[in-house]
This record gives sequence, structure tokens and C-alpha cells, in this order.
Amino acid sequence: MSQTKKAWLPVFLLLGCTLMAQAQSLVLPSTAEATAAIVEMFSGSDLPRPSKVQLGTCIAAVEASHPGQLACTVTVTLGAATNETQIDFFKQGKRWQAQPSVSQDKLPFPDPKLH
Repeated sequence: MSQTKKAWLPVFLLLGCTLMAQAQSLVLPSTAEATAAIVEMFSGSDLPRPSKVQLGTCIAAVEASHPGQLACTVTVTLGAATNETQIDFFKQGKRWQAQPSVSQDKLPFPDPKLH
């Protein structure tokens, strides 16, 4: 291994460990918490209450406006229709909140975890 490659090795190892620590430190809502947050997000609209929510891939949210905000792919079942979308989740006090995501380019679509 060349001297240049040896010099960069610690930098790459540190970067890799940092990224792994960030990925492992994501706190995710439970299915029930995610469902409650989505129900609240839909409140006041004409949409029916979701009968099922499934979380897929989750990452740290792009352009996060709240600490610990994450973006997830989700399937939301409304009546007979199941839709895959991306939603941001963040904790406000002890409750999870949901909002539309701007992290679409960073999340897989369709998400293999949901199929």
C-alpha cells in the first residue's frame, strides 16, 4: 500500500465509524406512534383514518427543522388503497409528529423493505 493510501486510511475509518454511529443513533417511532402522528397530520382533511402504517427505510432528515428529525418511507393504508410515500417524523415532547418530507432523493422508491 502506498504512503498516500496509508495516510488516508485513518480518515476513511473515522468517517465510516462516524456514519455508522449516526445511523445507529436514529430513534424511530413505533408503528403505533407513527400511525398516531400520521392520523394527527391528516386531521382536518377529508382523508379517512389510516387503517395500517408500515415503516420502511429511515434516515436523518434532509433540511431538518427539529432535533432528531428523520425521514422514512412508509406505506399508509386508507380504506382499500395502500400508498407508499415519504414522511418526516420528529418528537415534540413525548409525542411523535409527522410532516411531509423533502428527503425523497435520499430514500429508496419503491422501498424494498416495504415489499
